[in-house]
Amino acid sequence: MSEIITHPRVSIYTPQVTHECCSPPTLALLKNGEILMLYSGPVSAHGQPAGATSIYARKSDDGGRTWGAEGIAIHREDTKAMDPALLRSRDGTMWCFYLAFDKHEWRDGNPTEANRSDVCSALSRDEGQTWTNHQTIFKGYCGATRGAIQTASGTLVVPIESMVPHPGRLLSVCVVSKDGGVSWQLSEFIDLGGAGNHDGALEPTVIQLRDGRVWMLIRTSHGRFFHSFSEDEGLSWSEAVKSAIRSPSSPGHLERLSSGRMALAWNNTVDFDVAEPPPHKFGGAPWRRALHLALSEDEGRTWTRPVEIARTVDPKEHLRYPFVFEPAAGELLVTCAHRTIDGEHIQPVVLGLSEEMLL
Repeated sequence: MSEIITHPRVSIYTPQVTHECCSPPTLALLKNGEILMLYSGPVSAHGQPAGATSIYARKSDDGGRTWGAEGIAIHREDTKAMDPALLRSRDGTMWCFYLAFDKHEWRDGNPTEANRSDVCSALSRDEGQTWTNHQTIFKGYCGATRGAIQTASGTLVVPIESMVPHPGRLLSVCVVSKDGGVSWQLSEFIDLGGAGNHDGALEPTVIQLRDGRVWMLIRTSHGRFFHSFSEDEGLSWSEAVKSAIRSPSSPGHLERLSSGRMALAWNNTVDFDVAEPPPHKFGGAPWRRALHLALSEDEGRTWTRPVEIARTVDPKEHLRYPFVFEPAAGELLVTCAHRTIDGEHIQPVVLGLSEEMLL
């Protein structure tokens, strides 16, 4: 991974992958202490026939430093399974939320009727060996998964996006289950307006606060995250407003650590000599060149100074779509996708660091 420069106290633990295009890895801890990794590939789903992609699995028995052989976890001949997000619920069930991608098509500024990328769930009760009970929990178009949470009361909350026409734009929404995944319902939609592909409220991440509310951070084209709060575990949402967290048009990921702190990984713009990046729908170079991490001890009201954990050598390349995972107390793994200069090759990245270095 010579194309990436890391902080001196950050290690690269990326497994060797031969596929030309992979989604960012998602991680979960197994009961035996191993770490399960899922990612999709081997090519971009765009323009490919059904069955062209799979969701792959690897395991690590040393805290994510090395990874075992690749195997296929989920493959569907009727669609293109891609972009998984893992969650272990407190009853021990492993959940995988993934996209059943069909087509991304815009015409005259609006998504066409052919536009389709459903969100599916699957579960595993044997530590990721097999995945069953595949359900379509959202029918429409979602471009990326950004994780999922289980609230203190047991509610499953899956933040996604939805595409609507006239004018064409994206809305943020959650798919919520209060009965352990037996049934699912859609939350209120968050609509920030906008017009055009990748405009609006998209690719949200959520976390439950200590007071019980669910907090959502939303990717926008306004140079900052917008945010919203839910007092009923993800079903209804407050009016979304601009947050204090600067960001290009690129998503982040929130995670609660065992210390009680919150962690946020995202493409921060602190190193640019501007108050905030200009409005931009696609978050291109150089805004996604560097990946940052920060901690909050007061439920997201204030944050430690963002630490740049990695940066691409070439300013035209991207580190994007991060996930934060804590396999052991104080030890963090941050995963993302590295988009190379030709724009066609997207490789998974795994970075290892300590919580202490961020304080």
